[in-house]
Amino acid sequence: MKLQSFYFIAIFIYAYITFALTIEAYTTDTVFDRGFGYCKIWVEDSNEHRIAGDGPSHYGGCSVNYIKNKHQILYFPNQTFWVHAKVLDSAEKGKVRGPFNANTCFSIYGSTSSWLFDEISC
Repeated sequence: MKLQSFYFIAIFIYAYITFALTIEAYTTDTVFDRGFGYCKIWVEDSNEHRIAGDGPSHYGGCSVNYIKNKHQILYFPNQTFWVHAKVLDSAEKGKVRGPFNANTCFSIYGSTSSWLFDEISC
């Protein structure tokens, strides 16, 4: 009887792996073109909940000197989203882009006192 249970479980696992739905996801790719400084990039859903990216007080190096490949790629569930950017010690307010329903690419560039966050072609 135990062998029959094993076969049933093995067939069930095989069928589940084969026919299970593929989970769709979106990505954002941000290019860092700043000369110096720290910034954070995050993604929010339509309810203003953070679904990907840097946390509330987590700033990372957004300079080409700090990041070797000069990109930050974020993966998150397939839903409408907005992308936020903020530069540490900048007098400028954080910037928000969206809504989006597809993979998107951005560039953050400039200086701490004057910076831009623009959508670019991928």
